[in-house]
Amino acid sequence: MKKVLTTALILLTCMSVQAQTVTSADVKTQVAKILENSYKAMVPNAEVEVKISATPFANLVLPDGQVTYKIVQGGDKIIPRDIKRVDIYVNKAFVKTLNLPAQTSVYKDVLVASDFINREQAITNETAMVKRMDVSQRMDYVLNEKMFAKDMKAKKAFQKGEIIDKRFVKMKPDVERNMGVRIFFVSNGAVMITIDGTAMADGMTGDYINVENKNYKKVYTGKVIGENQVLVTL
Repeated sequence: MKKVLTTALILLTCMSVQAQTVTSADVKTQVAKILENSYKAMVPNAEVEVKISATPFANLVLPDGQVTYKIVQGGDKIIPRDIKRVDIYVNKAFVKTLNLPAQTSVYKDVLVASDFINREQAITNETAMVKRMDVSQRMDYVLNEKMFAKDMKAKKAFQKGEIIDKRFVKMKPDVERNMGVRIFFVSNGAVMITIDGTAMADGMTGDYINVENKNYKKVYTGKVIGENQVLVTL
């Protein structure tokens, strides 16, 4: 009996040596850091903050070795509140999958009403100001300081402190329907070719519109990147 107990004790000791404990706080910190780095590449002029709100454990027992995390679902786009699927590896060997709730905030310097702005009132640097705000709920619809150079009017009333949403602003578009545009074709981050085309809709910088190749009459969907400029990703 004594021999059996001694053997069991030795086995337990070996098992404990070959295992490691990772805390909930460690997992949340590491996963949040991976997501933040990924999102910063998507919005380089913004400050990104990710919080993993909870884990289904206080401590996680893993095999001994180097622990790495891979975001396998939810890391390719910014969603303010989402469930991220995360695979855990130890020494490059898969161990387990976690589903973690994440809250993402994206802070940018955007136009905000400095006082009440009435409908049809001009939006200028006298009625609006630049302020760093969390724009995670409307990243595609915010305006920056450069927009003060445009003739803008409110299509709705804005309350003091409210972010100026470009969907409710009248202004001359960067690209106008039926006007000539320069189309930039990009593959793997590099510009492959540029051609002349025709815009098939109005669009502001950041909007996606259809453009037509003048020579071959082929239609592409691209992103407006400036005045009369559209980027098509292949």
